[in-house]
Amino acid sequence: MSTEFTSQEGSCSCYSNTYTINNAPVGRFICHCTICQEYTGQNYNDVTILLKSDVSELDIAKTRFQRWKLPPNISRGLCKRCNKPSIEMAMGGTLMLVPTDNYPDINALPKPSMHIFYDSRVEDIEDDLPKYKGFVQSQAMVVKALAQGMFKRVAKR
Repeated sequence: MSTEFTSQEGSCSCYSNTYTINNAPVGRFICHCTICQEYTGQNYNDVTILLKSDVSELDIAKTRFQRWKLPPNISRGLCKRCNKPSIEMAMGGTLMLVPTDNYPDINALPKPSMHIFYDSRVEDIEDDLPKYKGFVQSQAMVVKALAQGMFKRVAKR
């Protein structure tokens, strides 16, 4: 990934629910939890983490948000037209989670840093990424990655 990030227009698969991503994600991971499997309809969710200020031109009216389980308090957004993943909001909307499939240029993104909820995986993944199991370990590693990503962003300024 280059150090400069060019804005991208993210969208659901039917392109009716679009938004602009103005900054590089502060993190990226692959989640194997059963909620992400249900949300995406896939074996896992390859997802990026952004700050709310990194996303603009998001028309919330085109998104139907749903919470599968509390905690964590993540609202997962599905496009009202195609019913496919659009964007997720966490921590009261201060963090945005965007499925990697919603970016037009995936190569401009940071590489995934880990697998979480790996104990819920549908199939084994052969790669060199760390694999974390269970709620506590998975959430702790996401918080750590988020903090590291935020630190790197502040250090660039």
